[in-house]
This record gives sequence, C-alpha cells and structure tokens, in this order.
Amino acid sequence: MKIDLIKLSNSLHSEADALMKKTNLIKRLSKYGEVSIAGSYDLDLMVDGDIDIFIINRNVDKGKSVAILKDLIFQGDFNGYLYFDWTKRQHEGFPRGYYIGLKTDYKGKKWKVDIWLINKLYRPAENLMNFVKTNLNSKNKKIILELKYKAKANHSNLRSSDIYKKVLKMS
Repeated sequence: MKIDLIKLSNSLHSEADALMKKTNLIKRLSKYGEVSIAGSYDLDLMVDGDIDIFIINRNVDKGKSVAILKDLIFQGDFNGYLYFDWTKRQHEGFPRGYYIGLKTDYKGKKWKVDIWLINKLYRPAENLMNFVKTNLNSKNKKIILELKYKAKANHSNLRSSDIYKKVLKMS
C-alpha cells in the first residue's frame, strides 16, 4: 500500500498546529524575542513530527536560554528536554546560539521541537527557505516528500536541507 505523502504532510501540519496551540508554545516563546517557525512545517514538507523554531533576540545570553528551558520544563507539556550552548563552537549547518530540544508524544506520534535562540537572523536557513518557497511546485514537492520519507524509513542521516538543495538544484 502506497502512502499518500501529501495527505501525510497535511495531517502532520494540522497536528503540529494543534500541538502548538495546546502547549501555547508560540505565545510562551514570544516573551523572549521574535519567533519564526521554519523548516518542513513552514514549507509544508512534513514527513514526521518535527517543528523548527527560531527565537531572535539581539540580547541573547545564556540566562535567557536557561529561563526559556526552565519555563518549558515547568509548563509540563513536554517530557524530554535537550540543551546545547553553540555560542562558542560552530557546528556546521547550525547557527551560533542556544539550542533547546523538546520531545513529547502527541496523537500517537513522537514529536520533536527544535528551538534556536539566536541574536540575529540565520541567513543560510533564511536563504534556503526562500529558495525552496520560490522553486517548489507540485511535482518537486512529491519528489522531496518521497526522498524525505525514504531517508526517515532507512534511518539515514541525510538532512532535509540537502534533499531540498539536490532536488531543486541549488548551488
């Protein structure tokens, strides 16, 4: 039986909306800076429960990142938390900033929310998002969803951004 990946993506997008509404996540995070939802949610290319969020705040510091983490832990809507300080070391393909990862089960699926607290817009991600939005059509959307789904099923380390670049021929 072949899975309709467009329907799957739409369903996951709706579930992501419901999860963010239930947890009041965007409102909660907006206390700390400008919130921007990115990645497969923003592109409507979801194949799993993964939401990418940037919080942009010129005055970002470790104290603010810990305050966000503490707020989310005490909120109690998530059951797993990760924290990384990427301000001193650069990790290829990731912004310089503080990372908070949230995990939960919602509607029978495992969900992961990646939150980056950064002091300025992360241009590589912004440029990629704009490129994908400009070049995405129904044909290459299906191809991207198929490749992402296969990569997930095969537990591949292939990143979505690499799939977008390859299919849309971004140099």
